[in-house]
Amino acid sequence: MVGSLAVLSASQRQILTATKHLSRETDQLQNALASGKDINSALDNPQNYFSSLSLQNRAADIERLLDGIGTSIRTVEEADHGIEAILKILDNAEALLNEAVLELFPKTDETPDARALEYIRDLNQDKAYFATLGNFYTNTTDFVPWNVARDNAEQAELNGVPEITGHLATITSQAENDVVAGLLTATSWLGGSDDEVEGVWRWVTGPEAGQQFWQGLAGGSAVNGMYENWAPGEPNQFFGPGNPENFAHLRADALWNDLPNNNNLNYIIEWGGGLFVQHPDVNVSTRAVEYREDYLSLLSQIDQITEDAHYRGIGLLQGDNLVTYFDEDRSKSLVTDGIDASSLGIGLTGDNFFSKTEMLKLFDEIREARQFLRTYNSSLQSDLSIITTRQTFSRNTINHLRAGADDLVVADQNQLGAELLASAVRQRLAITTLALNAQSQQSIFRLF
Repeated sequence: MVGSLAVLSASQRQILTATKHLSRETDQLQNALASGKDINSALDNPQNYFSSLSLQNRAADIERLLDGIGTSIRTVEEADHGIEAILKILDNAEALLNEAVLELFPKTDETPDARALEYIRDLNQDKAYFATLGNFYTNTTDFVPWNVARDNAEQAELNGVPEITGHLATITSQAENDVVAGLLTATSWLGGSDDEVEGVWRWVTGPEAGQQFWQGLAGGSAVNGMYENWAPGEPNQFFGPGNPENFAHLRADALWNDLPNNNNLNYIIEWGGGLFVQHPDVNVSTRAVEYREDYLSLLSQIDQITEDAHYRGIGLLQGDNLVTYFDEDRSKSLVTDGIDASSLGIGLTGDNFFSKTEMLKLFDEIREARQFLRTYNSSLQSDLSIITTRQTFSRNTINHLRAGADDLVVADQNQLGAELLASAVRQRLAITTLALNAQSQQSIFRLF
């Protein structure tokens, strides 16, 4: 039967197509309202979509830089805290020095104080003492070449004065020669040599280093009345030019001779008294030792702070440099140089509490260290200001980039709402029209 056939007229097909289109349009509007964007894929608007994506990607790249910038800020702040702590330690060290000076050196004149010498001599009773020069001497029991003897002597410390090291003995008078000869158990090296220029004999160790005391071989002459005690026929070149005798030693008979370096002899170590008793206002006591230990303990705290003042593996106070990048291609950066803020690194090298003169040098070291740290801290603050400014700038740049990206794809919610409402109305009207058209068609079919 014709009435049973579902035949769509052209107008009905047109209305149905329009209804489907309105349905898809409604779906797109609802999706845009849900996402907040009217461009959600390249199909919607290729140019705006990819431009927005590029801005979003750059914003993401810069945002990743913020992590590094934040790390740099923490690193600089940690170094700043370390410097503040070290400066407080320096204040404590200076206070300790003030107390030590007042207790150990109450006198204001330069009157000799025998207690200093007594203290040192009590600690070195195994060594010979030459009162005229204030020198200490010892003989060794090991047998070594001259150059080894020289190096060993320069590393030998005197008990009670650890900052003073020795040297191969240099003899400048008969009285000193007698004192040193009294230590002999066998022939021993001295600090004289003509190894640099044949026949030009100089003292090459100790405070007399560089002084020429003899010119020529046997039959030569003393220079400017300098003391010498060569044995008859010495110095010479007994072994010939192939094995030159260029180094002085003291024989068992207290006379001098020259030998090649490759001979193994004992050696005499000398500590020059002028290095630690040159200022007679020294008042050495057990309290000086205690003050020195307290001072060294403070320096140890500075070293510990230096080791601890690091952030995520970077220690500016340990000499590490910090590089802070400000753009995504790492072409713009700031380098914050590190320093060695350990006690030795900031110049705190002295620890002599046995001499007032030497102790006053410690005050100078502390003042210079304090000024050095303050200057460096000022540069840190300048770098920190730059880094935080760039951090703020980067955050603003990220916001601007994201705002620009949104401008290209974000939908107008009011407009979308109005369009969605209009689309829904049109869709209902189309459905109603289609229904009315179908009813009209059914009425015509009934006529047949």
